[in-house]
Amino acid sequence: MIGKPSKPLIPFFAPFAFAGLLFLGSAPAAIGCGFHSMPEVQLEGMYPGSLTVAVALRQAADKGVIDAAALQSPSKRHALYIGTVGRLYSFRKAIAASPAAAELPASFSLGYIESRLWARFSQSEGKVHVDIHTAGPAKGEAVVLTAEPVVTELLAGRLSAERAIAEGMILIDGDESERMAIRHVLDTTSVVPRISSR
Repeated sequence: MIGKPSKPLIPFFAPFAFAGLLFLGSAPAAIGCGFHSMPEVQLEGMYPGSLTVAVALRQAADKGVIDAAALQSPSKRHALYIGTVGRLYSFRKAIAASPAAAELPASFSLGYIESRLWARFSQSEGKVHVDIHTAGPAKGEAVVLTAEPVVTELLAGRLSAERAIAEGMILIDGDESERMAIRHVLDTTSVVPRISSR
């Protein structure tokens, strides 16, 4: 009513606004925990060998082998996360097209050093699947550590898996048969039709 001060709306909306801020800060969860800069000292906590891969990635970026800017903290997290998801699906498609895909273990986890994002690739009934933003590798599961700009270059055909592995940009962990199978698939993705990586 005119002349009567209205009841402030802030107290009513405050809980919802606060919940919204928490939601923006944590969902999708991969954006909140994966897409921010992490001090290198914390990298080894991601997975054994993470720091070694991070050093190799920095050296590759300094040489212009991979995009140095892509190793930095994303400034537009949501937009970049969507792009990351798209490239992981493209990577799944490339892996599935590999003539060696049937050799893969039942599952393996791929971890991105720069964002600490984990994805799980699995196969069943002749199909390769990917689950993005997982909690990390399951106990005893094979692991691939790398970075998104490495996957981007692999998909574009500008970098071979052989070179990426030899120079430490990709680390494969698991038993010998798992390591060989994953490496064989990564090597043979270079002979399948190219998939857009951008």
